[in-house]
Amino acid sequence: MKGYYEILLAAPAVGEIRAIHAHDPVAAKHVIDSLEYLSTDLESGALRAIDEGAGLFKAAVGDVEVLCWVRPEEMNVVVLTVSRHRQPA
Repeated sequence: MKGYYEILLAAPAVGEIRAIHAHDPVAAKHVIDSLEYLSTDLESGALRAIDEGAGLFKAAVGDVEVLCWVRPEEMNVVVLTVSRHRQPA
């Protein structure tokens, strides 16, 4: 899975990144920067397989978890969801 992969954001992921940006623009930038880095090196170890056969992977970016669908034939990664870990009260 070497090479530059295009990152595609599904609507739920866009909405969550916008919500993160509303409260913490620096965190939102970190998520976007991390996705950009991930797109250049899928073998970096950042992805954890959920169902490798189906191409489903998770990646942790700080306190944010990203669910991705890797499509090697199309050289793209679809970010399906972005979820922020809730801090205990």
